[in-house]
Amino acid sequence: MKIQSHPRLRGVMIGDEVYSYHYHLAARVADIFPAAVCVRIGVLSTETPMELSQTPQLWRADEIENLSVCRYCGARDNVRVVSENGIPFRVCTQCLPEE
Repeated sequence: MKIQSHPRLRGVMIGDEVYSYHYHLAARVADIFPAAVCVRIGVLSTETPMELSQTPQLWRADEIENLSVCRYCGARDNVRVVSENGIPFRVCTQCLPEE
């Protein structure tokens, strides 16, 4: 039986920035699995002295959006950040609506 990747993970590469709708966080992809991505999140300890550590988390493919590509066509070149409703995403100059 062949393992197939989740459709939302097509084109996701290590180092891409993804947004989690579940956690309301953006992070860089450290590893890719068929139905999830592994990201590293900075966690601040509550003990003295306070320490910032990188903690890996698995984010499900159906709960993320790739912020490194155009939201409409998937292009990686000439993309600009657009923010609607507080969630940032990128749109390439070809898909960007005329203002």
